[in-house]
Amino acid sequence: QASAAFGDLRVVSGHSFFAEMAVFANTSITIKVLEPRIGEKPQEGGDYYWGMVDQAAPKDVFLIKATGAMKVKELKAAIAKEKGYAAESQRLMYFGGELEDSRTLESAGMCNTDDPLLHLIPKA
Repeated sequence: QASAAFGDLRVVSGHSFFAEMAVFANTSITIKVLEPRIGEKPQEGGDYYWGMVDQAAPKDVFLIKATGAMKVKELKAAIAKEKGYAAESQRLMYFGGELEDSRTLESAGMCNTDDPLLHLIPKA
């Protein structure tokens, strides 16, 4: 049987399926912290992340160690321990969607990138 691997997608004899274990490309994730919107209307010059933030410029940027098997809830706890952002006030965003606490980073698609980046928007 002929086979070729492309990231976490494997092609075998013309049929494709997701490999059981995708390789998590990095052991660290970049977290970009954005200041949440205060009030209902955008401040002058900004309306980003569907109205959740007014400024695209980060308030903080840092690296945090992670694995593909790590749950989002565990990542939030690690961020809280290392950087002091309370886990319950964190909204972790990936490609415009908020990550659910019960998902693993791998299931959220974090294994499909060489430079994983999440946006953290604290709840106001």
